[in-house]
Amino acid sequence: MDAAVTEVDLSGYNYDLVPTYKMIEDPDDQDTLFRIQFLQAFGINDGEYHPEIVSAVIDDLYERFRENTGIREILEAHPLYQAKTTGEDGNIEMIFCMMFSFQLFDLFHTCLRHAKYKEDIPQTKRDEMKEFFRTMI
Repeated sequence: MDAAVTEVDLSGYNYDLVPTYKMIEDPDDQDTLFRIQFLQAFGINDGEYHPEIVSAVIDDLYERFRENTGIREILEAHPLYQAKTTGEDGNIEMIFCMMFSFQLFDLFHTCLRHAKYKEDIPQTKRDEMKEFFRTMI
C-alpha cells in the first residue's frame, strides 16, 4: 500500500468532479447536466439512477463529515434545522441529504471536497449557502 494514502474512500464519491451545470443558460440542459454530474459524483457511470447506491454513499458521507466544523456550521444554518431548540441532532441527517438537491449540490460538493482534504471550507462558500437558505423559505 502506498504510504501517501492515509484514507481509503469506500463510498465511491468523486470529490474531484467540478459541477458546471449552473453555467448553462437553458433550464432543460442545466437539468440534464445536473443529473449526469450528480451520478458521476456518486460513482455511477452507467447513466441510470441507483437509489441504493446514492443512499449508501450519502450515509457514508454523513458519517464521515457530520462532525466537520464547516459542514456542521452549514447544516445548522439551514432554516429547517431543529436541534437549536431540542439540543439534539434532530433532523440534521435529513438536511445533509437535502444538500444534494439541484440548488445546492454544486456548492455543497465543493464543501465536501474541502472537508475531504482537511481544508477549511472557504467563508465565501459558507456565506453563499447561508444566503441561499435565507431566500428559500
